[in-house]
Amino acid sequence: MLLLCAGARDKTWTGAKTACPLRTKGKRQAQKIGCWLGRNGLRPDAVFTEPANRAKVTAEKALKAAGWTAGGIKASKDLSDGRLPPVSAENRVLLVAAPKRIKALATRLALEIVTRSGGLLIVETRGGRANLRECVDPRDLPELFPYPSPDGPERRPRPAYYYTQSAVIPFRRTKAGTEVLIIGSSSGRNWVVPKGIVEPGLSPARSAMIEAREEAGVEGSTGDEPLGSYSYVKWGASCNVAVYAMEVSRVLPDDEWEENHRNRRWVSAEEAAVLLNETAFKEFIPLV
Repeated sequence: MLLLCAGARDKTWTGAKTACPLRTKGKRQAQKIGCWLGRNGLRPDAVFTEPANRAKVTAEKALKAAGWTAGGIKASKDLSDGRLPPVSAENRVLLVAAPKRIKALATRLALEIVTRSGGLLIVETRGGRANLRECVDPRDLPELFPYPSPDGPERRPRPAYYYTQSAVIPFRRTKAGTEVLIIGSSSGRNWVVPKGIVEPGLSPARSAMIEAREEAGVEGSTGDEPLGSYSYVKWGASCNVAVYAMEVSRVLPDDEWEENHRNRRWVSAEEAAVLLNETAFKEFIPLV
């Protein structure tokens, strides 16, 4: 049983407690613990969190940093009350909650522990008894993350999966020719196409399609093979970006478009090659 205390919360938050986000320190705590779990091969069979944003994001950050999918996380009201959710004794489970609730859960298991944000407790249960095997404090873990895997030789400022990315060039066929959809960058200063980190557990193509829906508000289909790839420097190292063409089948209305604060614009392929901020796309647009 893996008991993970939720990472440090944003102390400036004034909204609902259940919606309180992690601050940067809390995200790093979760990622460092996740990297440690991946390096030690402690992949959970099931993951439960209390129904609060802080706990859920901690679980997601830890799983992704380990190189595992963050899908399948289940919210448990039992954890909110310091109780064990229904779990199988044969499975390795990861339980994530605020430190005081992990403390209450440990007390129910007759364990005397000290909890702090981001800390991990490894508990063995045998014959109805619980024994504390190990405590892992994120402060004792390296600040840099191994690359390209949990036991890789290189060290980088962010978890390994950050450096594998994918992008999609959304297009449609018209009587006038091929048109490309470009969108405003997050700052609003440049024209870009949807791009993001490849989520662990997803293919680069599938991850790019999700970015297209969120950032550009469009749905469509891509091939399995990319048009090509390019690299750029971010987070202290080189990121590799696989680029896909996506034929748009549906443009979402604003109330379904997650990032509808962005501008979006259909332009000719020739215009797109000129307007896009990333020059690498100039060689891919003619292939659409």
